[in-house]
Amino acid sequence: MTLKRLISFALIIMSLALWSCEKKGPDTSDKARLKGPRTTEKIRILTTIAPLYCFAKNIAGDTALVENLLPSGAGPHDFSLSPLDAKKVSEAHVLVINGVGLEAWLDKIIDSPGQRRADDGKLIVADTSIGIEIINKDPHIWLSLRNAIVQVRNIRDALIKADPLNRDIYSANTEAYIIRLNNLDREISDEIATWTKKEFVAYHSAFGYFARDYGLQQAAVIQEIPETEPSPRHIASVVETIKSKGIKSIFTETQALHKIITSLATDLGLKVYSLDTLEKGSPGREWYEERMRSNLAVLGEALK
Repeated sequence: MTLKRLISFALIIMSLALWSCEKKGPDTSDKARLKGPRTTEKIRILTTIAPLYCFAKNIAGDTALVENLLPSGAGPHDFSLSPLDAKKVSEAHVLVINGVGLEAWLDKIIDSPGQRRADDGKLIVADTSIGIEIINKDPHIWLSLRNAIVQVRNIRDALIKADPLNRDIYSANTEAYIIRLNNLDREISDEIATWTKKEFVAYHSAFGYFARDYGLQQAAVIQEIPETEPSPRHIASVVETIKSKGIKSIFTETQALHKIITSLATDLGLKVYSLDTLEKGSPGREWYEERMRSNLAVLGEALK
């Protein structure tokens, strides 16, 4: 074999070797990347009611995906879980509930043995009522800023458990949010301290925790049990309380003027005000604080 042919043959061999190395290099296609651990996937957080969405969103920021289960116009007392809702639960990494029996319609899903997500991971359920002193089985714990802070910390702990790599972000966001809630608590306390009246009557038994925090007294409620009409005997008792305590105003719920309220206001010469229980709404990050300040303004107009 001539020298020229030997050189040509060697060049062919080298070219084949280089081509072989290139083919055996790392596969950078999308299909190859999907095989690795999904370290950049955001965890999915599902909350049940608007205040919890607001809390979770302030803690997670843009680090996790936060969705609220109930539509903006639906309340938790009479909600019914649909197949689509159950699917959302199965796809969540963290399910944030209020507790205190508010979400009884979730019990079958939560209590089912080995409840797992659609991707076969374990569902973390954050009961935000843990550590809160419950009054008369009243589930409206979020209407107390001090309870809300406990709820926020419970959510933080659940998020860190589900997503420990982002612990520092969740912790820092939580502390920043708690500072805002503490400031609002002091703002409300300072304002109520200037009021001359402390007793009020409400349609819904929702403001017991708020009243406890700030030295107010929920003297009577029209509807003791949610979605249940009060008995004539109970209404008579409420009328007696209003007369004996010289109460001049009565509180109903936002966008819900009940016939009983109208009748009592007419018969007893009461002024009607509207308070928001925050059970419904389309919340953003500052929604909870805005609604609590709005309630403070309404109460102040009636009780100053």
